[in-house]
Amino acid sequence: MTLVRQAATLIQLLGRLHPEALDGIRPHLPVLGPTRHVHLAASGQAAPLNPQPLPPGAPELRLAVSGTVNAVANTAITARLSGGDVRAILGEVGDDWCGTGHQAKIPWPKHWPLPWPPGEPYPIDPDYATPAVQAQAALGFEAYAGSIADKELGAAFSELAERLADAAIRNAG
Repeated sequence: MTLVRQAATLIQLLGRLHPEALDGIRPHLPVLGPTRHVHLAASGQAAPLNPQPLPPGAPELRLAVSGTVNAVANTAITARLSGGDVRAILGEVGDDWCGTGHQAKIPWPKHWPLPWPPGEPYPIDPDYATPAVQAQAALGFEAYAGSIADKELGAAFSELAERLADAAIRNAG
């Protein structure tokens, strides 16, 4: 069992006691964006949030990673069903997300929209965010690898997960 598979298994087991531990890595749930209303506990009424856009921080970045993992996985599944080259798709995403493809302060797959406006300043420190993004993506792809019946596709997801986990550990130091 690979290191990423072990970590994913431990997190899934932890999720039995603390389901919130699975937020952001569970591949089969829809990714929900920020809500437009805050429920007031005292009155039970909803109050609108300030309509000014706020720069994305860690929670929004977490949702963006989860959504992008789901989109990439769905693209790979569609490619597999239509006879496309899954390994090429996942390899390119791996190049981008591991920082060996196009260069970005926070590596991101170039064919998927960025979760922040282009340019600087970044809403979160890239040195802090990069390994966290890579680790979350690794766990997300490993969740797909462990839950898909197609062994070849599962192996491709697992290889990408290992690559992302290695990049996260390398960038964390």
